[in-house]
Amino acid sequence: MNKSLLKKVGYFSFSTGIFLLPSALFFSAILLLFSASIGCFICDQNYFKCNWNKTFFACGFLILFSSLTHSLFLTHSYKDLIDPNLSFIGTLNWLPFFWLFWGFQPYLNSKQKRKRTAIILVASTVPVLFSGFGQYFFDWTGPLKTLNGLIVWYQRPISKHGLTGLFNNQNYAGAWLSLIWPFCIALVLEKSKPFEKKYLSLIFLIAIGIATILTNSRNAWLSIVVSIPLVIGLKSFIWFFPSIVFIISILLITISQPFSGEIQNFFRELIPQKIWLEFAPEGIGNIKVTRFEIFLSALKISKINPFFGIGAGSFPVIYELQQNLWRGHPHNILLELGISYGYPVVILFFSSIITLLILSAKLVFNKKNQQNEFNIFERAWWTSIFSFCFTQLFDIQYFDARLSITSWILLCGLKLMLDENRSKT
Repeated sequence: MNKSLLKKVGYFSFSTGIFLLPSALFFSAILLLFSASIGCFICDQNYFKCNWNKTFFACGFLILFSSLTHSLFLTHSYKDLIDPNLSFIGTLNWLPFFWLFWGFQPYLNSKQKRKRTAIILVASTVPVLFSGFGQYFFDWTGPLKTLNGLIVWYQRPISKHGLTGLFNNQNYAGAWLSLIWPFCIALVLEKSKPFEKKYLSLIFLIAIGIATILTNSRNAWLSIVVSIPLVIGLKSFIWFFPSIVFIISILLITISQPFSGEIQNFFRELIPQKIWLEFAPEGIGNIKVTRFEIFLSALKISKINPFFGIGAGSFPVIYELQQNLWRGHPHNILLELGISYGYPVVILFFSSIITLLILSAKLVFNKKNQQNEFNIFERAWWTSIFSFCFTQLFDIQYFDARLSITSWILLCGLKLMLDENRSKT
């Protein structure tokens, strides 16, 4: 098979895999792994000639070395409660993606390809919206399974949760929708698009905005709010900030004790209870432990072995033993990584992602590039991964494979933006 045909096969597999990602993860993963394998063969750059690859390879080496120490040299007081094999299993959340970061590059190495990928991601969200609105408004429940469990659509009773759609948690659904939201803004603002397509894009934008609100995920709400000025630019400030002030004012009236009475009751009837309870004392008061308290506990746990960590899956075991309360993770991706594999991994990984975000931001938001017809999609691309990375500091949705795959596709795109700009200079 010649290289030209391989490129076409690889690109088709990549595009189809992305389209199936939120709705059929098993088949999507097969297609994306196949496309990445082809991508490694047709990639113009050797793996170790890329400094980003070298950095992630070093991260992978440290993760594997830490996992080995967990198997051979566990000496802390919790060693009998933690399965060291979980550390090796946990490497699947990291090592394959360091490789995919390289394997996906041939399919994202131009502005046109990244725009096409963004559009496919938007289109792939149709089943998420369909199932989510069906769940919320028509009480569709599940989970729905087919092909002997290879495809599972989670549909939970809406009375106990926000909108989840195809995801098993409303925060995961909110994270996916907020990842897609910037691309919907870009599609609406695209100047060369005919009216009919612009109208369809506006419907998508509104639908994803409503669905995100219905997830009751505060991280997702923050993401879609922050995304608006980042994608649209300074011209949005004229109406964006007054709108935010208005929304905050209405929210304060709805939840604050000094406003109790007829006016507050009016807004509480107008705004869905599940939304305002996320901020009201009545809702917050039901929380057994705050995020800040979890952060402090996670920080103390990470100090047990700051150099190599104490193993993947160790946080919930130790936290429950210490606090007599179960929490699945520390709600911060860096603390989770530090507890699992140690702070050398955290420092190397965090500095790499921050550097990639900063360098690409200087390029994407440079005034010289604002007139480029693809710049709106480049800004949306950067905004999407920035908002996702930022929210992982307060919650962790990364371990859902659909979200981790998408995040590494977006990070790969940032790296290629820098490569394109370097080739021009």
